[in-house]
Amino acid sequence: MSPYSWSHPGGVNNHLSGLARQLVERGHEITIVAPDASGRVEGGLLVDAGRGLPLPANGSIARLAVLPGSGARVKKAVRSGGFDVVHVHEPLVPLVSTSAVMAATGRVVGTFHAAGEGRSLTYLAGKTLLGRVARRLDFRIAVSKPARALASAYLPGEYRIVPNGVDLSRFGPRAQAAADADGPSILFVGRNEKRKGLAVLLEAFPLVCQSVEGCRLEVIGSGFDEAEVRRGLPDTLRGRVSVAGFVDNEELPSRYAAADVFCAPALGGESFGIVLVESMASGTPVVASDIPGYAAVVEQTGGGILFRRGDARDLARALVEVLADAPMRGELASRGLEGVAQFSWRRVADRLLEIYQA
Repeated sequence: MSPYSWSHPGGVNNHLSGLARQLVERGHEITIVAPDASGRVEGGLLVDAGRGLPLPANGSIARLAVLPGSGARVKKAVRSGGFDVVHVHEPLVPLVSTSAVMAATGRVVGTFHAAGEGRSLTYLAGKTLLGRVARRLDFRIAVSKPARALASAYLPGEYRIVPNGVDLSRFGPRAQAAADADGPSILFVGRNEKRKGLAVLLEAFPLVCQSVEGCRLEVIGSGFDEAEVRRGLPDTLRGRVSVAGFVDNEELPSRYAAADVFCAPALGGESFGIVLVESMASGTPVVASDIPGYAAVVEQTGGGILFRRGDARDLARALVEVLADAPMRGELASRGLEGVAQFSWRRVADRLLEIYQA
């Protein structure tokens, strides 16, 4: 069960897709219920929970099915499915997730993805159901320590940490593109949201170019306007920044692999940082802000270095350090490739199946 619109790809729904592939490969029957969904997915059934509406949540926009009738659709899907396990993602988010938890008659597993500082409006919206949700969850999972910290603030109890997974058959160094003769490249992947930190990277980019000749920046993500992104840069550097917009899942691995360094300058609200893992799996080292979700991934893998969140000068320092030192880039790439093996979907699915069976 996902509370987020299936027609707008994001971390939670990518998690469901990766897990679904693994479960189907192992002979399990799966059904995914989410807003704006229909048809079949990866050998399983995809059930529409209703139309998702854009609502502000955790510094981003969440498209949730909150119109009348959505809860009834979810309850019907859960009660008629004959499921052994109902796995609800973000159990405190109305209306799909909370309805699924309360409608389930069998075992219920809840996974908490969100992280952030202060209060979560989506969790607060479900606070009247907290006690009932707590009683219905047979097992609680958080994708990271920051996600556990946020969830436990609203729903105290025991949580097992099971991270997001990465498909190592899609992301890999074998796709590494030849070095571009025009100069080293920095890659940014993310939505056009303030918390993703692109403004910090754009402030740092001219400082990087002072030390790294021919440096280029590619911006990938929905909602960006190329002219707007380039506007604050010196005229001489505007041609070195390209904006690709949305890139589909088939093309994204080659974009990661072609970059010399991947930059993740998020300001907060990231519980895990799947983009870091995807980059490392592609053989590309990472420079990331030191927010808890990113710091944990970098420390566990060794595939990147951190800079002070929101500090453009420190980001420039870190980028120059990596771009100017080819042996360092190679070492970080090797560590990252070894470190991300722990996040392979095969290993993550093994851990989740152990929970289901228990």
